[in-house]
Amino acid sequence: MRYLAYITMLGMTFTVGCGSDEKTDSGDTGETAGDDDDDDDTTTTTPGLTVDVTWTDDGLTPEDTDGDSLPDINCDDSVNVTISDPLGQTSWMFGMAETGSPAGWYGEDCYLGYASFNFCHSIGIDSTITEVTDCSAMSVADGMTLLDAEKDPFLTYYLEDGTTGDCFVWGEDTTYYGPLSCTEMM
Repeated sequence: MRYLAYITMLGMTFTVGCGSDEKTDSGDTGETAGDDDDDDDTTTTTPGLTVDVTWTDDGLTPEDTDGDSLPDINCDDSVNVTISDPLGQTSWMFGMAETGSPAGWYGEDCYLGYASFNFCHSIGIDSTITEVTDCSAMSVADGMTLLDAEKDPFLTYYLEDGTTGDCFVWGEDTTYYGPLSCTEMM
């Protein structure tokens, strides 16, 4: 089976055909009208399925004020996940793993988790996940994340079809999800 995939990241679009080394840069298409420059957009496509992940940065750096190595204040970033599926599937599981960081956060990866914490976001076709306001892992729930826009380049994303169980991965290091045999989206 042949897959055709597209990525829009940091203002560049690449087209990659599975099994081919051909890549093309089609210009500055990452930002759309109305987007502010603090947004990081990633559009991922596989035949018939399109996923757009857009981070909005509040411009503030999360700070650790109580010395527990976790930020406590200025956690107001958000990520919007928009899914276009020609089959009309509306129930999805969404995960994020900070694979590109030595001490990355895996508690929302839908896979191995972090210590005894493992969460998977149940989302629809157009969902927003907001950074928790108290920056505590215990506050992570559907619609709330510990991750922020600054971590986007270090994240590997996971999407699971809520009906079939088929999974898709893209981002910094898709080999992290290798044992799950997901379809890699470019």
